[in-house]
Amino acid sequence: MTESLFDTNFTSENDPKVESNDQSTALPSLEDKSNADALINYRVLVSAKEAGCLIGTNGQVIDSIRGETNTKAGISRLVLGSHERILTVSGKLDDCAKALSYFAQALINANVESYNYFPLKQLSSTPNTEETTILRLLIPNTQMGTLIGSKGARIQQIQTKYNISMIASKSFLPGSNERLVEIQGRVDDIYDSLRVISRCLIEDFSSTVGTVYYIPKGGHHSTKKVTTTLSFPNEVVGLLIGRKGSRIDGVRKVSGATIAISEPEDGKDERVFTLTGTSQAVEKAKSMIIQNFKREEERRRSE
Repeated sequence: MTESLFDTNFTSENDPKVESNDQSTALPSLEDKSNADALINYRVLVSAKEAGCLIGTNGQVIDSIRGETNTKAGISRLVLGSHERILTVSGKLDDCAKALSYFAQALINANVESYNYFPLKQLSSTPNTEETTILRLLIPNTQMGTLIGSKGARIQQIQTKYNISMIASKSFLPGSNERLVEIQGRVDDIYDSLRVISRCLIEDFSSTVGTVYYIPKGGHHSTKKVTTTLSFPNEVVGLLIGRKGSRIDGVRKVSGATIAISEPEDGKDERVFTLTGTSQAVEKAKSMIIQNFKREEERRRSE
């Protein structure tokens, strides 16, 4: 679900629509001082282990970067069951570019292990060397147009001029309208490219109003399948299934679990519901089915 930003056909019918009124081709000039004092806020996705390296012992690394770059920087709290955290950096355009390049250097120094699932999985197929790393920028979809440029002109220029790779996720991050834009390269090249990227984004900063930001949630990366069973009296099974399967289909859709229901058998007064999926999906489905059962019991008592 990724596509290189070198490609001019950046979206398809099934991809999120890039929303922007700015489809420029020329890159903003670094000599233009009109936005020199403008403030920008970056959100960068990091793993929990990467976050520890960026914070450092007793906060030494992040405190040092704040002091040297005159920026505000912080990392979100770790959500139980999640491996993701959000690094935020805010300040003047070039100060933020410098701070992010320092964080990139800290990642190189730490040499943290990679992950094999989205969104922490590296999008580029080119492995990092001892001198390169990646930054996972979270960019509102409304700003993608000004970053890409008309027919991909801007993004191609940035990659060529600053010797970096940029790859974006086709889809939004879950529960948001942010896209992940991965930058890969040497620290100095990342710094130079971010100076220009900041100027592209600040041109269209007003479009970020209404952005739904990505929030890491615990447990959604677990892929290990589990199975559990529930038994219910025959007389309530039809109500738990719902008309034409509507109620049980709703449970399947919300929980993400697979639910199989045994056929009625002579001499047995119960039927078995078999729930399969991740532990989170199975627990969600189990909770919903039991809640529906209790509601039915209460309804019967009140009659």
